[in-house]
Amino acid sequence: MSKQLQKFSNVLEKLFAPLAAKLAGNLYLQVIATSFMTILPLILIGSFALILSQPIVDYHLLSKTDVFYPVMKGWAQAAEVYGSHLNFLFGVTLGSQGVYLSLAIAYNLAQKRQMNVFLTMLVALVSFLVVNSQYVEWNWDTAYFGGTGLFSAIITTFAAVELYHLLVRKRVGYIAFPDTVPASLKESIGALVPLAVVFLTMVLIRMIFAEVFATSVPKLLMMIGQPLNLAVDTVFGVSLASVVSQLGWWFGIHSSAILSVVMPSFDANTLENAAAYAAGTPLTELPRIVTSSFYFNFVAIGGGGATLGLVLLMLRSKSIQIRTVGKLAIIPGIFGINEPVLFGLPIVLNPIFLIPFLLTQVVNIFLCYGAMAVGLVNRTLINVSSTVPVGVGQWLSSLDYRAVILTVVCIAANMLVYYPFYKLFEKEKLAEEQLPSEQNPEDAIEVY
Repeated sequence: MSKQLQKFSNVLEKLFAPLAAKLAGNLYLQVIATSFMTILPLILIGSFALILSQPIVDYHLLSKTDVFYPVMKGWAQAAEVYGSHLNFLFGVTLGSQGVYLSLAIAYNLAQKRQMNVFLTMLVALVSFLVVNSQYVEWNWDTAYFGGTGLFSAIITTFAAVELYHLLVRKRVGYIAFPDTVPASLKESIGALVPLAVVFLTMVLIRMIFAEVFATSVPKLLMMIGQPLNLAVDTVFGVSLASVVSQLGWWFGIHSSAILSVVMPSFDANTLENAAAYAAGTPLTELPRIVTSSFYFNFVAIGGGGATLGLVLLMLRSKSIQIRTVGKLAIIPGIFGINEPVLFGLPIVLNPIFLIPFLLTQVVNIFLCYGAMAVGLVNRTLINVSSTVPVGVGQWLSSLDYRAVILTVVCIAANMLVYYPFYKLFEKEKLAEEQLPSEQNPEDAIEVY
């Protein structure tokens, strides 16, 4: 590595490494990132329930000779019978994401704090219901159970659990029992006073907002969080989020730790699109462009840094080492897993790849945002895991075959961005591989 590149790397590490490490080490950001991954199965099930609840194309718009006409007609007829049940499944899974996120945060925070997991999750659930819901004709109002309640779920859960943890740690209201009493009973009754204090605090908060400010906590947080949602749903807002997260990744800090700041906005936008689609809005006219699937399927193609294009270049490298890493990384890359290339090439802490590592995702953002903004490709409404194979994930999340074409265009653009930096790195590796054999044929090293 040249002295100039090494100097550049040292400057970057001095400027950004402490900040990136601090963000990654933040307990609350770690818990949020882990919690979103914890509830991923429910999100996926709810997403596919929404897909099946109605046909993606109105069969009345197709010719009777069209090959898809009988498929869409049969789908529509089945949806008339079973669609309401699938919509209900959507409502109690993805449509209630705020509830499950609250439970997941409580679970993961309890693990970190070494607290009783069940009681901590109970604290979170009751606190969520007290603050985020109300009685409507003797039923719970579920308006803030989904995306509109994400911000409230996060803040309410952290506040309730941390208060509960403090009270338990200080043994406030602790009731002593003789050793003959079962441990489970001692623990649950011993937590009686802390539980009561937490729940009454949540009721007090609810009363203050309702009686003094004539509003509710989730409604107020929605108003406060709306600017963030709107900022993220712009080409420049999501580009900024991308650059910051990728800069952290370049230092070896997983991007999810930093993206956890904007994940609630991504998911809220996804749920807004899903709700609009369920209400009959055309796929090209959904209200939001930047969603979770937009970012993880259309922007980070092949993993953070959109490295699938780079891996394709590596497969034809003249360097044995680079070509070998490319062969190892191609299959995981197709499934959105790029640790083999991040740490095997490496990209992490390698100044040669810093610029393309930050730039490729921005290129994808501009290409995909523009295509969706003008209606060339449907906007995303389905939360599809980033580990779904490239092409399949883009099609499923947007219900549009044109998304596959857009993905190919993005990969080609990513290859162009990576190419000059890749050639510079390849030149260095070729020189390293040739050096031993030039000194002594017996010292030559074969890389597998």
